[in-house]
Amino acid sequence: MMRRPFPIIRRAPKESRVPVVVSVPHFGIEPLPGVRTEHYREPGYDTFPRGYTDVFASEIYGDLHHAGASLVATPYSRLFVDVNRRRDDFGRHGGEIMSGSGVVRTHLRDHRPLFAQPLDPGAIEERLRRFYDPYHTALDMLVDEAAARFGAVVVLDAHTASPRRMGDHEVVIGSRRGETAAPGLVDEIVERFRAHGFHAERDVPGYAGGYITRRFGRKARDDSHAVQVEINAGILMSTTLAEHRERLRLGHPPLPDPEAVDRARRCMEEVVRGLAGTIDSMADV
Repeated sequence: MMRRPFPIIRRAPKESRVPVVVSVPHFGIEPLPGVRTEHYREPGYDTFPRGYTDVFASEIYGDLHHAGASLVATPYSRLFVDVNRRRDDFGRHGGEIMSGSGVVRTHLRDHRPLFAQPLDPGAIEERLRRFYDPYHTALDMLVDEAAARFGAVVVLDAHTASPRRMGDHEVVIGSRRGETAAPGLVDEIVERFRAHGFHAERDVPGYAGGYITRRFGRKARDDSHAVQVEINAGILMSTTLAEHRERLRLGHPPLPDPEAVDRARRCMEEVVRGLAGTIDSMADV
């Protein structure tokens, strides 16, 4: 069987591209190729990949190349590889890989193993070589292309967040308190969300910017700004949080509020176009 291309890369026609690169590291819900029900420690665990993704991320961010952005995403659940973590971010206990978070997960947070067979360091390295390195190679390529053409680029690390963890916060725009992006760019994004009726905040603790935001922030590269966008998935659903969690347990897809998802999608299209204009005006100063 032919292996499909990885990661997902979507670009506007060259003449309509803008200096914005969108990274969607928690885009997909699929297990890695070859992973089947019998590979999990418990049969019910095969529903977990759907729970380790950003709900409605594909609907909100997946077509931003039509607004001129360049986009990179992964079809695979972060249960297996989380590309928004450092490559060496996984836990060990003695000689055994025991990781309940980080770039790979082998155990639940209560230390129960996820898989029937433990993953040794060689298997982890092979997984990262196949499903982590190509993502970052593609992201580097898109950022380098945009920076070379336009002189500067904005990297949007785009997410939706767990309503249980995000609580009453609707939208958080993170730049690590201005460390990773110019204030004018952050203001542009915040005001676009507010204009669409969202309550948008800056740098709420826990959502100020993760690995990709730090990696492409203006302190890491002088031709790049990076901003993390977090939208509370709860405001995008037509179900309560309890109903959503039960659907996940049963392996059922989440139920969107179509109007809210469409509003967020249209807002992000305006964000991309607005950032392009803001970058241009900054270059003229």
